[in-house]
Amino acid sequence: MNDRQRRIARARLLRRQGKTYAEIREVVGPVDNGTLRSWCRGIPRPAETLPTRALRDLRRECRRLRASGLNYQEIAARTGASLGSLSLWLRDIGVTPERRERERSRPPRANLPYAVNQRRTAEAVRARRRTEAGAELGTVTDRELLAVGVALYLAEGSKAKPWRPRDRQVVMTNSDPDLLALFLAWLDLVGVCEARRTYRLSIHESADVAAHERWWQDTLGLEPTSFRKATLKRHKPVTFRKNVNEAYHGCLVVRVLQPAAVYDAIEGVWQRLVSAAAVTRAGYVGLEKPSRVV
Repeated sequence: MNDRQRRIARARLLRRQGKTYAEIREVVGPVDNGTLRSWCRGIPRPAETLPTRALRDLRRECRRLRASGLNYQEIAARTGASLGSLSLWLRDIGVTPERRERERSRPPRANLPYAVNQRRTAEAVRARRRTEAGAELGTVTDRELLAVGVALYLAEGSKAKPWRPRDRQVVMTNSDPDLLALFLAWLDLVGVCEARRTYRLSIHESADVAAHERWWQDTLGLEPTSFRKATLKRHKPVTFRKNVNEAYHGCLVVRVLQPAAVYDAIEGVWQRLVSAAAVTRAGYVGLEKPSRVV
């Protein structure tokens, strides 16, 4: 008999002796209720754990109130039942359409002053940290923008693969306009003119393509003539995507024409950064280090 079989046998013996799941766990070790139910199937539960008539009546009343459209807090206030019990008793009863409509139309509930103060304090702390970190960086030079742009591209851009070493395209695809604005500034810095850039929107087929293309053109200052035909993704009515609200404008694909020299330059600067990082980690202290920001 292996260890699991011994635990099952011990659990069944304890259940026959009238022990509760909590008491069985103290002997056999951690195990969830579902597993214990399967282990002890066919053995009657202890009489003292059976719900009393008063508990059955309370559960029935809570289910009736839930079916009438009340939420958990209202049911708990009326019946005295705990929210933990209600979550078990009522989880199969959904909110009625009438109740859902009332919740949507009801004005926002005023938050407690303490919670408001805590949120404002946390926001002020985050704003201070951002300001201090930005001040620590100071003025961004072309040299720093060159390094940041290379690191950004190696993180987010298209890269040659070991099985496709000659596929040295310079393509950046992203939905963040700030990130793409930085990438475009980096292209200006390394001498990639607008004539060597193309833009293409990638978005779901249910979207208004023309409107979203105009949004990207206005946001980044792009010419409509530089845009290629949009790539449309198949729309799924049932989706788990989170970026489905009005702030989502699809992904913009920025492609550099004649990219070989630019790609080689990216790899060259990146290797220099990697080498500098290795020297720094080895203990080189000749460079002035910034003060701590965290």
